[in-house]
Parts: sequence; structure tokens; C-alpha cells
Amino acid sequence: MRPVRTIIAIVFAAAVAVTGCSTHTTADQPSAPASRATTAPAPRQPGDPAPPPPVVRTGPPLDPAPGLADGRYDSYIRTVDTNHQRLVVDLVQVFKYPASVDAAIADGLARDQAHVLDVWVRNQNPRLRTLPLASDLQIDLLPGDCIESRNHQLAKLIKDSRAISNSRPAYYFTLTVAGGAIHRIQEDRTFSAC
Repeated sequence: MRPVRTIIAIVFAAAVAVTGCSTHTTADQPSAPASRATTAPAPRQPGDPAPPPPVVRTGPPLDPAPGLADGRYDSYIRTVDTNHQRLVVDLVQVFKYPASVDAAIADGLARDQAHVLDVWVRNQNPRLRTLPLASDLQIDLLPGDCIESRNHQLAKLIKDSRAISNSRPAYYFTLTVAGGAIHRIQEDRTFSAC
């Protein structure tokens, strides 16, 4: 009967250790002699199955960062991954005149500099999101060079997403998301065009 109690005690202790659930401290529990508490696993016998190898995951994480619900989102584009057809974006708030003046002043810009702003972009959250590009992606970039192919559009998108104006990103992008993928990218300036 004593070996059964020892096995039950060891199984119970292992279950408590694994789940982390115990309503009593170890001081409340009677302790077993050391010889019973430390039972080594039995050596493998010929014919026993080999232990399973450790699981090594090399692909994407099991719980990828949540995407975005269907809708339109203003953002900075941090990375254009053309190999995997996806973007890494940073959501922002966009204020247009006259709200741009108040928002810029609230963010610490001097009134004499803020009063001329047509657009003010506020970026208070550093969280980045990775979103796939839909196969029917439409890219609406501001006029510039004659851009025809999607590859040229993505190249200009990469260039514009890195452009800086007065120590701030020069462009922001309005994304249209449906079904977890970006279907449209519309480019706009964070500064006055004139």
C-alpha cells in the first residue's frame, strides 16, 4: 500500500507544480522522507519507444499579431516587403485645418509655426502591424514620375515612405483594409504642397 501512496503523492506534487495551483503552502503539507520524494525515472529498456524530439518552430509565430478590421486607416509605412507582399505599418491620427493647428499646439509646436499647417499627423502609439497586400491592390500615389507597373509603384512607395520633411515623415498613407488585407493605398503629404 505504501508504494501506491508514494506514487499518488508524486503525481499530485507534479500536477501542482505544472499547474501552479495550490491552496496550501509547503509548510502545511507533511513531508515525505527524501528517499521517497526523489524517484529517478526508470532507465530505458530495449524495445521502449524513443522519446519524442523537441519541437522547433521555424515558421511564423503561432499567434501572429492581430491585423486590422475592415475599414480605412491613416498610417506611416515602415516597411514594404515585396518578397512576401506585405507592409509593416504604424497607425497615426491625421488632423486637417483648422483642427491641425490645435493638435500641433497641443503636441508642443509653437503657435506661430502651427498656424500655417494644413495637416498635422500625430503618432503616439509605437505599435506596428504587418498586413498582407491583396492581389487586387490599388496604389494611388501623388503625381510625380509616370509610373505604370506595380513594381515601379512599390519602388516609389518605398522611397516615399522613407522621405523626411522637417524631421518628420513627409508622407502618410490611407489604407483600405478588407478581409485582413490591404486593398488600396492612398498617399498624401504631411506638409503643405506650396
